[in-house]
Amino acid sequence: MLTAVIRADGQAYARQASALAATFSVLIPAVADGFLGHAVVVDAAGDAEIERLADATGASYLRAGGAEGWRLGAGQARGDWLILLDAGDVPQPHWAQAVDRHLVLTSDMPALIPLRGVAGSLRERAAISFGPRRLRAGLVVPKGPVLAGRLGGAPRRLSARRERALG
Repeated sequence: MLTAVIRADGQAYARQASALAATFSVLIPAVADGFLGHAVVVDAAGDAEIERLADATGASYLRAGGAEGWRLGAGQARGDWLILLDAGDVPQPHWAQAVDRHLVLTSDMPALIPLRGVAGSLRERAAISFGPRRLRAGLVVPKGPVLAGRLGGAPRRLSARRERALG
């Protein structure tokens, strides 16, 4: 079972809830299909609106910040595999099929749903070059490495992409 761990970073409070809603709008069909079993929202600011949105969607809610938030969120995850997202990340159509295919074919390796577009892709490639074992949004990874705080190896880039909603 796959669990989404979604980090709301606490910046631009007015936009965080709408960005989170955009992320949930893409994840809910995966829940209906039985592919995504659970979500954990990790909120750095403790925003009541974020907490209400998490509750309304059936997601667990936790207050924690930074990269530590993903580790703590992984601790509450029900699934053995996680997809790490920031509020506002919107995986594009067929993302679930790309992740499912990855899990079937290479179930011992982390994967990345890369950002769409040149600027986002360049930032992500730079992050991989300078910190390939660092946790970051877009990763599909077993729970164990997230609990440990770092990847065991470089992720495989998936064909599906994700965009950032402005919220």
